[in-house]
Amino acid sequence: MSQPEIDVVPPPADKPCLPVESDELRFIQRVARLLLHYNMRTESLRKRLQEVGNALWLPLQVHIGYRTVTVYTADGVHVHAQAPEFRINIAVSAEVNRIIDRVCLGRLPLHEAIVLLDEVEKTAGRHGRWTLSLMFGLGAGALAWLLSADWGAMAVISLSSALGMLARQEMHRFHPVLFALPFVAALIGSLMGGGVILMGWTQTPGICLIVPALMLVPGPHLINGLYDMLENKMQTGIPRLGLATGILIAAAMGIFLGGWLTLGMTTVPPWATVAGTVPLWLDVLLAGVASCAFGAFYNAPWRVLWTSILCGMVGHGIRYICMDVNGMPQEISTLLACVPIGLMASRWVVSMRIPFAAVAFAGAVPMMPGVLMYRSIGGAMEIALAGGGAPAGLVASTLANLFKSGFIVGSMGMGLLVGAWIGNLLMRHRPAGLA
Repeated sequence: MSQPEIDVVPPPADKPCLPVESDELRFIQRVARLLLHYNMRTESLRKRLQEVGNALWLPLQVHIGYRTVTVYTADGVHVHAQAPEFRINIAVSAEVNRIIDRVCLGRLPLHEAIVLLDEVEKTAGRHGRWTLSLMFGLGAGALAWLLSADWGAMAVISLSSALGMLARQEMHRFHPVLFALPFVAALIGSLMGGGVILMGWTQTPGICLIVPALMLVPGPHLINGLYDMLENKMQTGIPRLGLATGILIAAAMGIFLGGWLTLGMTTVPPWATVAGTVPLWLDVLLAGVASCAFGAFYNAPWRVLWTSILCGMVGHGIRYICMDVNGMPQEISTLLACVPIGLMASRWVVSMRIPFAAVAFAGAVPMMPGVLMYRSIGGAMEIALAGGGAPAGLVASTLANLFKSGFIVGSMGMGLLVGAWIGNLLMRHRPAGLA
């Protein structure tokens, strides 16, 4: 792992202040780097660092950029930290927050806290690679079932997603180019899916090729980017959304390369599905399995993995009732389904010290419009190939898919944000005896 960049600048010599090598400043720098590295959104990171400063009797001013944090003290000293990349690891995030809590409550000396923070990425624990790959494969199969895939498609989707996860874990050891991981995982899925389609083992070719890439949708980056922009943090929100877009495009390139090599494909194939829809009880169960897979992928410890499962089951059940029972539009149904997810996740953020975006997205992932996203990318590629002679119908359908996916993602983010706001409001007005 790249070492964080640290820049400590002292004030003028005639102004008293903390020593630049004080435990307080070293602790603040490590906290800033870890919380940023593990993808805490901008406003939450600012408040958390100011909370640390208040506990240490050290008022702070915090400036946050894309992958950078600079913390200023009233004495003129500032510490700077830079994260090499954004990662999602619920176990590490939870442990860092527990260490911060113990320091703020006076239960842990700073020098011991610094040692714990230096080792937290090694000691927080991680799911075994075979266990994680198995869970991820089962989650992909459940997502394919939700989309009405046939048994042949579900089998190859589960296997290719598990193999893609193993490949990503192996490649991560060598620190490849950021977008290589989703590209390779999507390529494996499309190569295997294309082979199954050629052999005639599935009647749902679109699902067979796309679902492995749906497991690569960078939900926490999308959610944090959207939240930053809604909170007017444009300097961090726009780059986060750019990162998410890059991951989506890399996965799309993997799909189209594998499809071209096996099928001569130049765009997303027709989205044929098996007749009929799943009943409510099965929809809820499958959503729970898919959410469990993403929670495990984000390294949620076993003791908190149930939070992702419950969010997924409740949210997708509400969307099912809204869409399939009452005939409501997908955008409105998604908005209404994400409000309780945001409410539940905000409560667990406080009690379990787990990151909101990872838990909330793991619950909302079955509602992610990844199919529409990849269809719009595929349509854009087809328009590029056709040039000025692109059919008007193709242009219209591509724009429709792009706008619809944007509105659904916006509905997800708004629903989660409204739910989190309600949860925070309820916590703020909770009687002291119930805290």
